[in-house]
Amino acid sequence: MKECPYGEKCYRKNPIHFGEFSHAHLDAIYEKGNGGGDYDIPDKYSSELIHTQLKLLEKVLPKPAAAKAKESATAAVPEAPRNAPTTSATASSSSSSSTSNSHASTSRDSSNLAKKQKLAERNIRDYIPVVVEKGGMAKKLERAAPYNMFLTAITDSKPTHQEPLSVTLQEILDESLGEIESSVQINFMVDIGWLLGHYYFAGILDKPLLVLYGDESPELLGIGKFKPQVTAIGVKMPTPFATSHTKMMLLGYADGSMRVVISTANLYEDDWHNRTQGLWISPLLPAMSEDADTAAGESLTGFRQDLMLYLVEYKISQLQPWIARIRKSDFSAINVFFVGSVPGGHREGSVRGHPWGHARLGSLLAKHAAPIEDRIPVVCQSSSIGSLGANVQAWIQQDFVNSLRKDSSPGGKLRQMPPFKMIYPSFNNVSGSHDGMIGGGCLPYGKNTNDKQPWLKGHLQQWKSTDRHRSRAMPHIKSYTRYNLTDQSVYWFVLTSANLSKAAWGSFNKNSNLQPCLRIANYEAGVLFLPRFVTGEDTFPLGNNRDGVPAFPLPYDVPLTPYLPDDKPFLMDYLQG
Repeated sequence: MKECPYGEKCYRKNPIHFGEFSHAHLDAIYEKGNGGGDYDIPDKYSSELIHTQLKLLEKVLPKPAAAKAKESATAAVPEAPRNAPTTSATASSSSSSSTSNSHASTSRDSSNLAKKQKLAERNIRDYIPVVVEKGGMAKKLERAAPYNMFLTAITDSKPTHQEPLSVTLQEILDESLGEIESSVQINFMVDIGWLLGHYYFAGILDKPLLVLYGDESPELLGIGKFKPQVTAIGVKMPTPFATSHTKMMLLGYADGSMRVVISTANLYEDDWHNRTQGLWISPLLPAMSEDADTAAGESLTGFRQDLMLYLVEYKISQLQPWIARIRKSDFSAINVFFVGSVPGGHREGSVRGHPWGHARLGSLLAKHAAPIEDRIPVVCQSSSIGSLGANVQAWIQQDFVNSLRKDSSPGGKLRQMPPFKMIYPSFNNVSGSHDGMIGGGCLPYGKNTNDKQPWLKGHLQQWKSTDRHRSRAMPHIKSYTRYNLTDQSVYWFVLTSANLSKAAWGSFNKNSNLQPCLRIANYEAGVLFLPRFVTGEDTFPLGNNRDGVPAFPLPYDVPLTPYLPDDKPFLMDYLQG
């Protein structure tokens, strides 16, 4: 069994994690205890956390069989609930143990299956720390209109468990939204065992699942042999530094309808634990009749067409049935725009204009955003920051803010460049988080990059989310917006997988002899909320409801809190030293 990479700093409370990883400090305490809850816990550890983890070890490795079980971990440790995910190693072990010439091993497996069943029946909360009663998600989504935007529930922030705009993965899979018959998960990092555990508890483990992933893992490579209903495909990227970074779900229901979810969360435990994540959940998208006009069922925002064009870019045949399904689904209830990025060089077209990246966002704002005063900042927020150049003009102003400052004001007026603000957790934000310094594990901004752009500090803002009970839940969410505190208005808002980087949003070539070409490295996906399509007004209310229209649910507090002179951005290097 592999040693947990977090070692003594491990905060996990998931029995499956303890089936996959050993913890020397826990093993030492456990072996000295009596297996009945009496342990001598050294003062340097959090007594409450260690007690919880030892309770899990009691379930996973009950005494007196603990020593034997540890010697044959794959046989004795329940890696998942009954019929739930197994890694390739466990699955092959289970397969070999069922051969006819290994009666003792088979007997042992039967005993372990009983333990798995018992674990599954009694301890969903050990696998999923925030459990919401089943059957209520449809009403929750209805009450979230017109924005349909949620933040993930935070394990260690109890108020978020009951917050109307908090959501768990189990709720997204809840049968009240529809009986799932098949699904697609497009994501960067996928812990397939963890994901299938959720599918198990949702009652859909046996349903076809297509996974497109960016980050390779041995479990994904071999999952089809042991779970034939799962097809896992690694997205091939044109360059080594490009990333398939999109987080998207396509959920197909038994009645022919479907739903789209755009997310910022990877599909593994940590991202749904104590990190602030954002999700947009579409309304139900009914199947259209076979003889319906091909133009019928499109939203006013063109979401369906843009989504299909995006999925085609993967060039993966297994997506074709889903593209066909989307084409025959009624998307007219969707009120947001799809904003994506795909790898390659992209030029402005005569029909769609700029198709991808920040240029696409700029073209939509130029058409549909209400006029905005130049003094109103462009506020960016992401969980990583790319190499942005030697000064703020190099890419931020010349490319990115130049697109995001656009609105529908008539041309001809000389415009100023709006201020640029960037929300990114400071060292103190992270050290005071629910998970301490480990909370910065989702913030891969490094010293080498930071040292090359010292100008950025003057634009940095603290992470604060007191109103949403998430100041101590480090943000893996990515968002971009412009709002006016004076008249309490939000002009537009973007929720996306795209961090603040050239790779995610694109960079224009600087050769004046060529037609402008936006070069993008990554796959990314997001949604743009524009008031004229969501509420029929020029702006969203900020802070309080306005004439019956709910306030837009910003994920952080405003006004923003700038860095103080002694503040510094959190850097991934702090975890390595």
